[in-house]
Parts: sequence; C-alpha cells; structure tokens
Amino acid sequence: MQFEMDKDTLFDGLSKLVPITEKKSPLPILSHVLIELDDSTITLTATDLEVGLRINYDCKTIEPGNITVPAKKLFEIVKELRPGSVTITSNDRNRLNLQSGPSSFDLAGMDSADFPLWANFDSVKTAEVASDTLTRMLDKTLFAASNDDSRFNLNGVLFERENEKTKLVSTDGHRLALIETELELPIDSKFIVPKKGLIELKRFLENLKQNALFGFEKKNLVVKTERAIMTVRLIDGDYPDYNKVVPQTEGQMAFIDRNSFIQSLKRVAILTSDRNRGINLLLGDGELKISVTNPELGSAEDSVEVEFGGQEVKMIINVQYLLDALGVISSDKVSLEYHKEGAPIIIKPNPPQDYFNIVMPMRK
Repeated sequence: MQFEMDKDTLFDGLSKLVPITEKKSPLPILSHVLIELDDSTITLTATDLEVGLRINYDCKTIEPGNITVPAKKLFEIVKELRPGSVTITSNDRNRLNLQSGPSSFDLAGMDSADFPLWANFDSVKTAEVASDTLTRMLDKTLFAASNDDSRFNLNGVLFERENEKTKLVSTDGHRLALIETELELPIDSKFIVPKKGLIELKRFLENLKQNALFGFEKKNLVVKTERAIMTVRLIDGDYPDYNKVVPQTEGQMAFIDRNSFIQSLKRVAILTSDRNRGINLLLGDGELKISVTNPELGSAEDSVEVEFGGQEVKMIINVQYLLDALGVISSDKVSLEYHKEGAPIIIKPNPPQDYFNIVMPMRK
C-alpha cells in the first residue's frame, strides 16, 4: 500500500477517530485505526465495538492496500509533521512508513484481517436533521444520564417520538432532564442510546457545518454524512416511566436570576464534601437562603433575591445537581417549581422553552 495526501486532511480524520479507539481492551486491535486504500480514496475506521466511525477522503493512490496501526501514535506523528504532503507506505510485514520532507517514521501495525467487520447500513431508513439542533438537544440532557454501570438502562438517553415531536430524556434516578422539539427523527419505537456513544456523536456533530442523516435499526443508531458514517450500539433494556416524576399540575413558583443563583451556590458549595454535597434551601418571601454545615470543615450561608410569595419551603438538595441543571439553561432567569415536601424541584428557563430539569431532594 502506498499513497500521498495532505497532512492536515489526514490529521483532521485521525482527530475524530482517536477518541473512539479503546485504550484498555483485551483486544489490542481496538486501539488501532483501519486504513483501507482503493484507486482514489482512503477510508479510516475506528471502533470500540460500541461506537464506530468510518471516514473517507480523496488521496493520490500509488498502490491500493490496507493495514491497521495504533491510532494514538499515528495521530501524534501526523500532528507533529511539517505542513504539506505526506507519503505513507506499508509492507507485507504490517509496518507503516511515513515520509514528510526530511522526517521519516516507521510504525508497527497489525493484520487488517483481525479488525472487526463493518456492517452494511445502506438499508437503514434515515431522515435529514440539522446537526446543531441535535447537538443542542444533547447539551440539555447528557449531563443527567447515569454513570453507574450497575444501572445499565440509565447509562444513556431515551429517544422517543410523541405528538409529532422528538423527545430526549435522561435520568440517574436522582435527577432528570427532558427536551422535546419538532425534530423529525425516524423513530418507530423507543430507543436508549448510551452516554459514551452520544458524547462521541456530539463531538462529531460539533465540527459539522452541514445536515446529517439519522436512522435507527434494531441494534444501532446510524448517522451518515457525505464522507462519514457513525454507529452507536443501542442499550437493550427498559427505560423507567419518567412520567411518574413529572408533575401534571402547577406548584408554587419562584423566579430567580440564573447567574446570581449559580454564584451563590458556588460560594456555599466550597464547604460541602465529596461524600456529602447536600445544601439547605430556605425559600421565603422575596429571598432564597442557602446554607451548609459541615462538621469537619465549618459552615456557610448566603442568600439571593427571588420573586416568590408562597408558603415557606425547606429542603436539602445536592448542590452539584443544581449547578449542572442551571449550567445548561440559556436564559437569564429561571423558575423553580415546588409542589410538596419530598417532591422534586422543577427547574425551567424563564420564559419557558422546550426543556426542563428535575432534581429530587435529599432525605433529612
């Protein structure tokens, strides 16, 4: 195999693939990138068996062929090469040579026959979606998905179609994020897409300046662009009925400046600990008091003005969950909705938009 291509183009492709390659797998091949070369196109593929990405570029082919090489090392080499063209050659001993001006690198690879087979997704039904729309939806929900491997069905985001709208929902059992927009994804039923795969998908979409084709098949989310295809293996499990924690009536409402609230929470959070992130909220007429008492560190109090004239509300809540929820809200003001003792607090942008967050209080 031998070809020439622009260094920056090759670097661009590898920068998208490297985050996917598995670094701690019992299968060394999963830390490699597959390079396939035909008469005029180079195709780069990476997978960890859950997320896969395949990208093709035009190049000057001298001799077709294929090989797999360590993705991170190839990326690091190409990153440091001089601008301009790079010539890459492989031999029958699975060695890859890179030449760029006076620079020369020889990299040990593996037989491409050992690389996982790439399935054909040509028959998957797709719909064209604006990349920035889906990126926004992921921004509003990914943070609330669980990181607990023992609750695998919560380690992702629920995609579902309802009332001509697409809804994304995430929860870890202590908080919930939901967004519902007029996005026409081809969803025939509910799907759970793993958090890790969606993080990579979001990274991929953020660099796109074009729409993409989205589709679902039995086991995978499939995303296609002119030069790339990404697959994310779906979670096989049942998602909890999140509607049970979404109040159907309006509770007591408080309105607060988002930035002032965040800054107040950050000040008090200094005296929380990794083991206990709970803070006390006391919501009264025109004021929200925030406090924490830590026997090992000390105590802190702060307050912020609110628009509220209801009955006094007391609760203990995880400060990081509040900060995460406020961090994805784009409005200057937020609303806090409270129903009864032990019930969750609902956090929304004000004026309301197409998303909201729910945080459960902690036990006293």
